[in-house]
Amino acid sequence: MNWKKLFSRTPSLSAAEARKLVDSRAPGDLQVLDVRQPGEYEAGHLPGARLIPLKELSERQGELNPQQPVLVYCAVGGRSRAAAQYLNGQGFKEVYNLAGGIKAWEGGQAAGPEDVGLELLPSGAEYDEAAALAFAMEEGLQRFYLNLAERSGDSSLRRLYQRLADLEDGHKERLSREYQEKTGRLLDDGGHQGVIEGGRIMAEFVADNPAAVLEQAMGLEFQAQDLYQRLAHQSEVAATRELFLGLAAEEKEHLAFLAREFDQARTTRGDEG
Repeated sequence: MNWKKLFSRTPSLSAAEARKLVDSRAPGDLQVLDVRQPGEYEAGHLPGARLIPLKELSERQGELNPQQPVLVYCAVGGRSRAAAQYLNGQGFKEVYNLAGGIKAWEGGQAAGPEDVGLELLPSGAEYDEAAALAFAMEEGLQRFYLNLAERSGDSSLRRLYQRLADLEDGHKERLSREYQEKTGRLLDDGGHQGVIEGGRIMAEFVADNPAAVLEQAMGLEFQAQDLYQRLAHQSEVAATRELFLGLAAEEKEHLAFLAREFDQARTTRGDEG
């Protein structure tokens, strides 16, 4: 252990600085570490965060790459500061503590247990099976939005649901094109019917205005980004891992678009709440 580094100052980032760091890095280029307890993680966590409770960190630090940057957070910053100092002393190259913890975080969150959705795909799944699952999730969400568009009696909501459905075409087309280039075959859902992005089974939106629809759509995208990154973490096959990391990066871009649309819709309504 490098005792000098253990007692040296570990950089702390404000919520705004941490958000910039996360936004600037592609999924897989930054390790986000949650050192809280499982129940806290389940209630809400940063998308793609890896859960290693503080008391387990010394035994499980081998799950982290010391050559890659690590952003550590907890509830308010105390446990994460201790964890960051420990990793710093263990020779990790670049470690940051989120000052104020997740309570100060200024971005979206995912929810659910660490292993939710992972049952959809075994850790040793090959590229073919992973691509089929991803296609099924994108297809499922598109059908979900189209169904809501058909059932909505509000013309503005109908148009919005249609636009959201159209956005999924980009993901599906890229997946299909990549799959055909790699395998020479056409891509289908592989029997994974009824799931949407984030691994959730289709459920009704509760929304009566565009801003509410967009807010819930953003929630689904955060869940999708989170699941894709967790599937990448568990994958033992390089091609499968790269597929999910690429999809997580696309979800970040999709979220940025939805956030702009949400801000515009909220401004139009004069609703800042």
